[in-house]
Amino acid sequence: MSLTYDRKNKTYICSIHGDIGDNTAWVRCWNGCDDGYFDDYEEDPIECEPGEYSTCSECHGNGGWTVCGECNIDNPDAEF
Repeated sequence: MSLTYDRKNKTYICSIHGDIGDNTAWVRCWNGCDDGYFDDYEEDPIECEPGEYSTCSECHGNGGWTVCGECNIDNPDAEF
């Protein structure tokens, strides 16, 4: 399943369900990041300065993913 955003029509397109409009859900990143970033100072206070952050390699700084509501209706991690 893949989900793309059609900017022209301002709607989400699911590879399985087609145009789903705003029937979407949010799934938080499972990599343990804090809203898409890791606090490097918290991880390694000797090598890093306060305020140094690195982008999560899984969600690329987004903190999660927008997913199709139909495909994820039974997903306990999906926030509707």
